[in-house]
Amino acid sequence: MPYTWASRMLKMGHSAHAYVRSRNDHSAMDDRGLLHRIEDDLSDTWIEEWAEGGVQAIESYLAKHLAFLSFLDEASA
Repeated sequence: MPYTWASRMLKMGHSAHAYVRSRNDHSAMDDRGLLHRIEDDLSDTWIEEWAEGGVQAIESYLAKHLAFLSFLDEASA
């Protein structure tokens, strides 16, 4: 029986079988030993603290965007 491209058995290289993920896939998420208390989430000010964090992140992003636009304006002048 003649071999065709679809029926040929090719040997796979070593990289096809290599495990490429690092041992500690999410090292930033590894916080064993730290306890999370539900009382912290149920405090009276949790929504204000959450919103404040979001506003700070948006302000930081906008400041970086403004700095980049300023850089582009200076570079084109």
